[in-house]
Amino acid sequence: KRFHSVKMKLVYTVASAFLVVLIAQSAYASEKLSAQDYAYNSTCLNHLRSHIKRELQAAVTYLAMGAWANHYAVQRPGLANFFFDSASEEREHGLKLLGYLRMRGHNDLDILPSSLEPLNGKYEWENSLSALRQALKMEKDVTESIKKIIDYCADAEDHQLADYLTGDFMEEQLKGQRNVAGLANTLQGVLRKQPRLGEWIFDNNLSKSMAV
Repeated sequence: KRFHSVKMKLVYTVASAFLVVLIAQSAYASEKLSAQDYAYNSTCLNHLRSHIKRELQAAVTYLAMGAWANHYAVQRPGLANFFFDSASEEREHGLKLLGYLRMRGHNDLDILPSSLEPLNGKYEWENSLSALRQALKMEKDVTESIKKIIDYCADAEDHQLADYLTGDFMEEQLKGQRNVAGLANTLQGVLRKQPRLGEWIFDNNLSKSMAV
């Protein structure tokens, strides 16, 4: 009987130890690992998170501009296609930044804004030139936002993010900004020479250049 009692105690002890190991392993397995590194700066990445909304709002604004230019009463198909393509580019920028946040370990789920509308709630413009002028201002505001994030993250010693934005984003952003400025200046020049037919001539040339 004494041997049986000792044997049972041993069995209980082993079983208890095994249960403790199982519980510890289960807790370890359920613990989520993070991609956050030593340079992770939550404030810096939250600035980038806020910038995603700016990119997506630019995309929605370009969609509104494209819809306006494509309206039967406006009939500027070249400009409409340009605005629609620009909307796709801004959306792609937002998705790239979202992917970057995930790569760096930013795990919040409420990143995307709950609602979006065009800048200033605007859905129509006086003419093509006014639409391009707003587009240029919008591009400059996006550029300024990126520059501020780069400066902040460089000071916060998150050099990887600062380099990522400087290399991948800033060059593309500046090229897009220059393209919009060039279109606005070209349209202004055509309108000076052809006040009545200037918009049509400009849009027709834009359609041809985009078709190449």
